[in-house]
This record gives sequence, C-alpha cells and structure tokens, in this order.
Amino acid sequence: MDENVRVPVRATTAATGDASSKSESAIPEAVEAESVAEWRDRAQRLQAEMENFRKRQRRWAEERVAEERERLLRTFLQVDDDLQRALSADVTSLEDLRQGVRLTRQTLRQILAQEGVELVEAEGQPFDTRWHQAVGSVSHRVAGVAPDTVAHVAQPGYRIGERLLRPARVIVAI
Repeated sequence: MDENVRVPVRATTAATGDASSKSESAIPEAVEAESVAEWRDRAQRLQAEMENFRKRQRRWAEERVAEERERLLRTFLQVDDDLQRALSADVTSLEDLRQGVRLTRQTLRQILAQEGVELVEAEGQPFDTRWHQAVGSVSHRVAGVAPDTVAHVAQPGYRIGERLLRPARVIVAI
C-alpha cells in the first residue's frame, strides 16, 4: 500500500452507515485510556525509583560520615594514650613532665596537620575580621606596630583551607 494515501477512519465508517461505527470510535478512546494508564504507571514507577534513590543516597552519605568520624576519632586515641602514659609515669622532675606534654602536643599537631588544619597567621599581620577576633586593643605606639595590626595573639586560630575552624583571638593596635 502506498504510504501517501490516507484513508480517514471515521469518514469511511460514517459513509457506510454501519452499526460498527460506535465500536470503532470507542477503540481510539480505549487505546487512549490505556495509553494514559501506561504513562501514569510509568510516572508512578519513576517517582518510586527516585524516592528509593534518594533514600539510598542519604544512607550512603550517613555511612560515609560515620566512617570518617570513626577514622578521625581513632587518630585522637593516640593523644589519649600519650596522656594516659604521662599520668601513670613516675615523673621525678618537672622537666620530664614538660617533655611528655611537649611530645603529646606534637602528636596532636601532626594529627591536625594530616587533617589539613592550619594555624591562622595573626601576630604582626593586618587585622582581618575573616580570620581574627579582637578581644582587646592597645596603642600602636606602645605596641610598636602600625595601626590596625595584630599586636598580640591571645588564642591561636585554626582553619582548613579557606574555612575557619576558630578565629584567632587577638589584641589589635589602634
């Protein structure tokens, strides 16, 4: 049959006056209703798949967070072990105690460095509200530095890349 020839279905059945015209017009409606039902079913299945995907992703993320937390806490157990050894050691001099504390602090700083933690540079630097928190001020003449410069660090600050963990608490020259 030639592809360019179209025969209208309704015109043909209406011209014949056949009683089957009602059933033929009902066929496209049934096909259309079936198609709508199929699409609705597909949409519901896709919606369910997306919900399951979200749940899987949420569980996966929660598991990764828990694993990372466990890994980090395991590394801090080294510091606890060092402190326990220091407390149970028979310290005969203050210098021995200081040496033990120094070694424990060194271990802690190595752990922090492995995690990407860096010290916020502060003393002698221009005061920057992104990294510094002013806790006091001093005359720049007394401090011997330019105005709006950090004269003293009361408590060091820490960051990971460009994210601030804790601001450096500083005395600012004015």
